[in-house]
Amino acid sequence: MASFGVRFGRALLMVRGSNGVSAAVNFYHNGLGMAVIRHTDNWAELTCPVGASTRTSQNEIDPINFHLSIQSCESEGCLAVGYSPFLNFDVDDMDSTVARCVQMGANLDGPIQYPAHGKVATLRAPDGQMIGLYEPTA
Repeated sequence: MASFGVRFGRALLMVRGSNGVSAAVNFYHNGLGMAVIRHTDNWAELTCPVGASTRTSQNEIDPINFHLSIQSCESEGCLAVGYSPFLNFDVDDMDSTVARCVQMGANLDGPIQYPAHGKVATLRAPDGQMIGLYEPTA
């Protein structure tokens, strides 16, 4: 397979005003445990490790991170539910993650499913974004 030097960099969520940014940061930080890198009234950036990692020249493991940017927006078009990406996260403990997110204001969209390869759940975050959760079978 050809490599074009392209890699996933971040997902962008559009939310209404500075209250929307603060609420989203609160949810993704306290509900999913993402680390806050920057947070202003109109912009925030959070990060968490992804499943893959690389080795540095000193043979140390350098984790690859997923970046989530949250931006304030007032336009109705970019705030429509389904406009921004559907986010998917791998989790270590589905049950506690779902419970924590629901406590933070998310809604479980159907039951947790148990396919042979793990557990799968879909949540609607308090800001209306759809989030997929996946816990692989150990």
